[in-house]
Amino acid sequence: MYGGHGLKIAVDIDGVLADQVSAVLKEIEKDYGQTYCKSDINRAHWSFAGIEIWTEIARLLADPEYVMRVPLIEGSQKAIKQLCRHDLLVVTARRPNAEEATKRWLNWHFPSLTKYYHARTGTKHNISSDVLIDDLDMNIVEFVRSDPNRRGILFLHPWSLNGTDIEDYSDQVYYCPQWQSAVKAIDDIMGDQP
Repeated sequence: MYGGHGLKIAVDIDGVLADQVSAVLKEIEKDYGQTYCKSDINRAHWSFAGIEIWTEIARLLADPEYVMRVPLIEGSQKAIKQLCRHDLLVVTARRPNAEEATKRWLNWHFPSLTKYYHARTGTKHNISSDVLIDDLDMNIVEFVRSDPNRRGILFLHPWSLNGTDIEDYSDQVYYCPQWQSAVKAIDDIMGDQP
């Protein structure tokens, strides 16, 4: 089922490697005077003051200084080091105008992650990989639905579940609240190899 020594693993950036929501909430407080916490962001298309969070994130990602300030998801650096025996690919739907700064951020925090794939929103199922680690159920469902041998790791946040039919793919999906459980899921997937 899986190639030779390891898995081909596609790793999302925002919500998986980068704590984008914490960063954008700081900017919302600074720019609009409105304070929210991560638990308030309870769906992918969350809005504040009539502005959708994705619109705000896209606006901020156009600023390379902002991109470099986005903090890490706890445990991500250690986990990526543990997973280096696999074929890792960074995949993101960030707009192309953020690509240069995003690659600098990745090189600074994750120098071993050298493969980069820009996926337009809703196209992560086109990635050539065995596993997708992502924080949105829509991406995981599209990915595992496209091939019964694929596995998805849903990195759980308050916004991760958005009413998809993800439960129909329970034999293909792992729900992971942090990196330690995601690494264990990869080990489990490797153990299931024929």
